[in-house]
Amino acid sequence: MVWTIAFTRIKLLLQSPWSWAGLVIPVLLLGFLDLSVEKTANATKIPVVIVDEDASDYSETVIERVSDNPAVSVSIVDQEQARNEIETQKAAIGFLIPEGFMERIQENDEDELVTMCLSNGTLSHGLVREIFASEVKRLSSNSYGANTVLKTYGKREKLDAKEQASVWKEAWAYSDKHWDPVPLMTVDYKVGATKEKAQSVENQAVSIYVPGMLVMLMLFSFLWNSWPIKDRDSGMRSRVPYSVGGFSVYWGGNALGVLFLQLELLLLMAGFGWWKGELVLNASTIGALLGYVLFLNALSLLIAYFVHSNRTWQAVTLFIVLATSLLSGTFFPSDELSRILEKAAQWTPQYWIISALNQETVMIPLVFVGISILLYGLSTMKAGDNA
Repeated sequence: MVWTIAFTRIKLLLQSPWSWAGLVIPVLLLGFLDLSVEKTANATKIPVVIVDEDASDYSETVIERVSDNPAVSVSIVDQEQARNEIETQKAAIGFLIPEGFMERIQENDEDELVTMCLSNGTLSHGLVREIFASEVKRLSSNSYGANTVLKTYGKREKLDAKEQASVWKEAWAYSDKHWDPVPLMTVDYKVGATKEKAQSVENQAVSIYVPGMLVMLMLFSFLWNSWPIKDRDSGMRSRVPYSVGGFSVYWGGNALGVLFLQLELLLLMAGFGWWKGELVLNASTIGALLGYVLFLNALSLLIAYFVHSNRTWQAVTLFIVLATSLLSGTFFPSDELSRILEKAAQWTPQYWIISALNQETVMIPLVFVGISILLYGLSTMKAGDNA
C-alpha cells in the first residue's frame, strides 16, 4: 500500500511536461551559471609575468605553484616582453628569476634572489608578492633544513658523497611535507562556508555549482511537499482515516514518493557535477548529500503541516530558501558581516552540509539522519491527530 501511494504521488507531481522539465532544467541552469562565474573569475585574475633565466627545477616549481593559485594569471615571457607588458599595464606585476637561482637557494643565499617590477597604479602587488614569496621561502626553508641536518649529522657519521646526497634529499623532503596541507607562510583566503577562518585554495577554482545544487535541492523539496496543503483543500485528508492502512500509511507513502523525486534530482545534479569536475564523489560525500536530502524532506513535510494555504506556502518556501542560503555562507563568508549572522549561519542545514563535504566526516550525515527520523515521526503524529 505504501508503494502504491508513493508511485501515485510521483505520477501526480510529474503529470505535466513542465514537471518533467523541472528535473533537467535545474541541472542545465547550474551548469550555465557556474560556467559564467568561472569565466568572470578568470577575467578578474591578477595578470603576472615571469621571466625565468634559471630554467632549473626550483624555478619551474615556483612558477608551477604560483600558476596554480586561483588569484593570479601567469605568463612566461622574456625580458623585453615583460618590460612592455608592465609599461603598458597589461600585467600588474613581473618577476625576474635570475640565473643561479637554484644554486643560491641551496646555499642559503637569500639576498636579492628575485627582481620584482610593478605596473603604475597597481593595488594588488602585495597579494601577489606574498604568493610568490611564499613559494620561494618554501624552497629556501627546505634547503636550509637539509643543510643543517647534513652539517650536524653528516660530520658526526662521516658520510661519503653518495650518503650525504641521500641524507640531504631525505631532510629536504621531510621539511617540504610540513607545508601541506596548510602552508607555513600563506595569505588568508576565505572560501565556502565552514567555520574555519581561512582555507587553502590550491588547485581550487571559483565555483558556485555545489552551493547552487544545495539551494535547488531545498527549493524543490519544499515545492514538491506542498501536497499536504493541496490534499487538505481537496478534502482528501478528511477521508484518509477511513482508507486501508490508515493515516500513517498515507503520510509515509506520499513522503516516500517525494523522496524518490528528490533522490532522482540529486542523482542528476551530483552526476553532472562529478562529470564537470565540480564535485568529488566518495563515500562521505554521497552519505552527506543523502542525509541532507532526507533532512530537507522531513523538514519541509513538518512545516507544511502548519501552513493552511498554497499562497502562504509559496511565501514560506521563498523565505526559508533565501534566508538559509544567504545566512549559511554558501555563496559568501557569513562572518564578514557580523558576529550575530555568523552564529545564525550555524543553524542552517547548508552550513553543516558544506562542513561535512569539506571535512569528509560521517558524523554530520548521521546527525541529519537522526533528526530526519524525529521530524518524520513528529509530522506523522501531529497530522494524524488532526486528520
